[in-house]
Amino acid sequence: MPILQIGQTNISYTVRYSNRTKQQRIVVTSEAVEVVAPPDTPVEKITAFLDSKRRWLFNAVEDCRSKHSPELPQRYVSGAKVMYRGRRLMLQVESADVEQVTIACRSRFFIQVPHQLARDEREDAIEQALTHWKRDRAWQDIQHFTKIYARKLGVQLPPVKLSEQKRVWGTCSKDRVIRINWQLVDAPLSVLEYVVAHEIVHLLHRNHGDAFWDALSCVMPDWRTQKAQLEAWEGYV
Repeated sequence: MPILQIGQTNISYTVRYSNRTKQQRIVVTSEAVEVVAPPDTPVEKITAFLDSKRRWLFNAVEDCRSKHSPELPQRYVSGAKVMYRGRRLMLQVESADVEQVTIACRSRFFIQVPHQLARDEREDAIEQALTHWKRDRAWQDIQHFTKIYARKLGVQLPPVKLSEQKRVWGTCSKDRVIRINWQLVDAPLSVLEYVVAHEIVHLLHRNHGDAFWDALSCVMPDWRTQKAQLEAWEGYV
């Protein structure tokens, strides 16, 4: 079984050739890493593809292992990690002269908590503040991608709302209202972009026929890779 070394971590993987795929993609589960490739794809091309996805693959494998290890309650203290845009970022928490919890994100979450909060109140306050912060970031990203793909497809900017239905990442209703699950803020940004683009295309094509996928290919040529990332991420959420 071939192995990809990333830093001090060795990741074993298998290769499966499929007539049904046109582009390479990586599927990460708690049991294995699989590269799905079109028939007759040279080994060198597969190796180069994996090398280009090293950072994403490392994060996906680590997150998948973490998700399937004995589950512990999420903590909101210094040193704990929370998901954001496909990565587990560390929290750095400190008491400060602030009136409410403040959050900044620069490769980790820097969180300031009011001095007067009792110890048993701190984690609840941090959790609520992080949820609000992440919803706001999701909303900004969704609005950004909606404008881009509405313009690319030549459609009127649709009404967009946030949702949080479990495992329903996006919908486009008959009244042309698009709803995107804000919890996709925990997935890689490219996954959120794919879901938004997918729902915008539904403004033109209601079903998943050839016309739908052709339209999506025109505005997002690498949609298969991003769809595979969504499927891989779904495997450990």
